[in-house]
Amino acid sequence: MADHSAQHHSSRDDAHSTGEAPAPVVSVILAGGRAERLGGIDKTRLHVGADTVLQRVLDAAPAGERIVVGPDAENDPTPTHGGVRFVREDPPGGGPLAAVERAVQDLPAHPPTTTVLLLGGDMPFLDAATLRTLQERSAEDGCIHALRDEGGRTQYLAAAWPLSLLRDGLDAVRDSHGGVAGVGLYRLYSCAPEPVLHDAGPGESLDIDTPADLAAARARTTLRVALAQIIVPEDTAAARAEVEHAAQQAAAAGARLLVLPEATLTPFGTTLRAVARDHSSPFITLLEELAERHDLTIVAGSFTPAVDGRVHNTVHVRGKATADYRKIHLFDAFGSRESDTVAPGDQLVHVDVDSVRLGIATCYDVRFPDQIIRLAQRGADVIVLPLAWGDGPGKEEQLRLLLRARALDATVFVLAADQAPPPDHAGNGPRGVGRSAVIAPDGRVLAELGRAPGLLIHDLDLDLVRTVRRALPVLEHQRAL
Repeated sequence: MADHSAQHHSSRDDAHSTGEAPAPVVSVILAGGRAERLGGIDKTRLHVGADTVLQRVLDAAPAGERIVVGPDAENDPTPTHGGVRFVREDPPGGGPLAAVERAVQDLPAHPPTTTVLLLGGDMPFLDAATLRTLQERSAEDGCIHALRDEGGRTQYLAAAWPLSLLRDGLDAVRDSHGGVAGVGLYRLYSCAPEPVLHDAGPGESLDIDTPADLAAARARTTLRVALAQIIVPEDTAAARAEVEHAAQQAAAAGARLLVLPEATLTPFGTTLRAVARDHSSPFITLLEELAERHDLTIVAGSFTPAVDGRVHNTVHVRGKATADYRKIHLFDAFGSRESDTVAPGDQLVHVDVDSVRLGIATCYDVRFPDQIIRLAQRGADVIVLPLAWGDGPGKEEQLRLLLRARALDATVFVLAADQAPPPDHAGNGPRGVGRSAVIAPDGRVLAELGRAPGLLIHDLDLDLVRTVRRALPVLEHQRAL
């Protein structure tokens, strides 16, 4: 279906001007049904990660009334029932459109301005922020808003409808076909105005129909990461060799993400401008080649030329995503003056890798909680933090404390990859303290290295982010002061 531009004159704006309450929202989740290609199992009751598929959809649905429609609704085993109403599909097994009609029949008292989110109970990676966008846009312009999958097709069960349009569409189907039992959702959409389409994020349009779908969904709930704690040599050829070796090791261990330290191209205390001019482009090419060769996403710190004669302290992401983050907070502390040679960046950066949103920061940024919180508010579940932490009295303890605090501030995983300190280093440039670590969203240290070089491999249980945020919703409670 074609895209249509929404007009933002908005019922929301009208409500603000008249003092009226915003239009209500109802989430209708179609559950149940036996999947033949899954051996007749009810796919919405299957577990993906820690929860059933249906529970994951309920968690993503916005606050407001939630109705689950299915053939076995009265015996639903979903563990969390708060604010959820279960109604039986009529007739049982009548198909998705019959389930939608049953839900609409259960909404007699709702005003026509109500927004109805039609959601598939077998879509485990629907994103709460995306659903809020669909809901809000539909309330603003009175149009249908739906997701468009990666193939460009409308995702019928990830859509926001004005209740009046939904009722009109059901009436039109009945008029032309005499009933809705056994009729597909495509018929409803063919009788309604074309929706405004929004591109689905990674994994959002996945539904569970086959064993391959289920395997793909379960693979998305874990991410194997590798943190390479290396001594960065001053010779750039030797530094490239360290990166190649780390990529080989990470791939051999089955990692999908490799994180290298800040300043992997060349350590602080060298001629940064000359190295950036002569070696930054070949370094990026190396990362791209290694990422493709080993099927990895690689994150590594480097330096790139800045227009004012200084350099940017840049973190490159190459592989399944491409991005460049310029360090925002410069280390003018503990006697160091990073800003003498480094120009600051001013843009937050996040990327999506295998359906996981990674926020990118580096080293001194960890002392600024607002940056990490804002990345989490933009959907990051993991913060990737290359480091070249300056050594000194108490600095290791400070690093560990800050990593745990930032994880708790934003309820995110923190992946901190530091340089291993050279045993004979006597210069002023920070060369790391080691202590690379994986920190959980609840602040626990899940894995940690000492000061010596090493490769830290860890499997992230991505459902832990959902679990912690459900218990500790600090991002929702955040208020501007």
